[in-house]
Amino acid sequence: MTPNALIEIVNVGFQYVGSEKAALRNISLSIQKGEVVAIVGHNGSGKSTLCKMLNALLLPAEGKVTVEGMDTREEKNLLEIRRRVGMVFQNPDNQLVTTIVEEDVGFGPENLGVPPAEIRVRVGAALQEVEMSAYAEKASHALSGGQKQRVAIAGLLAMQPEVLVLDEATAMLDPRGREEVLSTVRKLNRERGMTVVMITQFMEEALGADRVFVLSEGRLVMEGTPREVFNERALLEESRLDAPAFVKLRDELIAAGLPVSLEAMSCDALADEICHALGA
Repeated sequence: MTPNALIEIVNVGFQYVGSEKAALRNISLSIQKGEVVAIVGHNGSGKSTLCKMLNALLLPAEGKVTVEGMDTREEKNLLEIRRRVGMVFQNPDNQLVTTIVEEDVGFGPENLGVPPAEIRVRVGAALQEVEMSAYAEKASHALSGGQKQRVAIAGLLAMQPEVLVLDEATAMLDPRGREEVLSTVRKLNRERGMTVVMITQFMEEALGADRVFVLSEGRLVMEGTPREVFNERALLEESRLDAPAFVKLRDELIAAGLPVSLEAMSCDALADEICHALGA
């Protein structure tokens, strides 16, 4: 096992019943405590299948997945694994199970057998962490998409997980909702040291990760820091992915002769480089 690895994936393969090709082929990677990891890939690349392996919603047909040493294939480990690895899915409406926000947040701890007094404490703390305390008694269906996802995250926090997995959790949100969710996730990582795994098609979201894993046709084809991955434009294109818009602009400026550094990995950093290059 990789030292300090929270989740270890070793030679994992998986094929859906009735499918002619494997969804995952010989995938090996590890996720460390406290880091933010982005898993990116085109539609059908296997990233959501891999995501569901992280808390045993799917089990590997080949290889092994462990969470803090617990094998996901062993039934005795399932409850503890799913408590430690919380998942937020694409459609926020599918995750809200009651009509009132605070009841929804308390649903998970109640099913875990947490005493009522402790549930109230956890619900209050979780809503405060996602900045939704003012909506505790509101109707869940009346919330915006971003607010619903934040409530879904609060419901997971009330179960006290160690890992937060977002399976394209911003895909159905408008830009404001996306930023609400991403801001909440960044805060949880920064202030609580929570491990975060983001499955996304939005390359801009992967820029804030510590490491990026690129999947294509069920295989792991590239991994590294955002700078390392997004500077491999040819490999990204082979994987049917596009670099963030500002990275493409940066490369076009470099090709045109402007002395802009490849280290510019944000819009602000690129703006500073342009100003410096122009003597402004």
